[in-house]
Amino acid sequence: MPRRREPRPAPALELKTTRLAGIQVILNSAEHAALDTHLSTLFAATPDFFGGEAAVFECGRLPADAPSPDWAWLARELKSRGLNPFAVQNASAELAAAAQQAGLLVLNDVAPTPAAAAAEPEPVPEPEAVPAPEPAPSATAPTRIIDKPLRSGQRVYAAGGDIVVLAAVNPGAEVIADGSIHVYAPLKGRALAGARGDTSARIFTTHLEAELVSIAGVYRTFDAAPDAAVARKPAQIRLADASQIVIEPL
Repeated sequence: MPRRREPRPAPALELKTTRLAGIQVILNSAEHAALDTHLSTLFAATPDFFGGEAAVFECGRLPADAPSPDWAWLARELKSRGLNPFAVQNASAELAAAAQQAGLLVLNDVAPTPAAAAAEPEPVPEPEAVPAPEPAPSATAPTRIIDKPLRSGQRVYAAGGDIVVLAAVNPGAEVIADGSIHVYAPLKGRALAGARGDTSARIFTTHLEAELVSIAGVYRTFDAAPDAAVARKPAQIRLADASQIVIEPL
């Protein structure tokens, strides 16, 4: 009788190319030693395979009680091998907080902890019928305005609102907003709108030459120039069906 072959354990991390041309780094382990060993093995034969592609850490496979990886170290290791990690997704509250401290974005709402998901809410008695109060006007954050060029390595963030940039966003710079992004100058770096999940957010620019654009966690990189209809021209970027990046001339 043939001997039954035991299934091979999953590697510490896996790389997957998404349909939006980004690289998904799927974490199966948060242990430093396991990640270090697998990275060395994975890139041994092709150390120069990647050419600066954007990458997102996928945390959905990590155990609920997994400690946080050393995000700063892990990001540096991948950058040294040609990847450019900028965010995490499907992370628990603890993992997301640690990732943010290391300078990474959180592309989605954090996953609930098992205890919170399992807890049953206590029944609430129905209130007596009373006239509903008039809704108070919602407070919105003021639009942030940037009137100086953004250099490589600079990052600006508009929490709770839109951002308007009146000068160039150079390669390696990042513009992030919870609302929409307006760049009235060359956009050559990265623009991430709807950072907290607003799928109605948009990106506008008078000169599209971006490295990466993202709306509500759906992102697209540009290994080559965008289509001729929008490359180096006025364009808007939006989501279609909450899942597909659409780039249109203005």
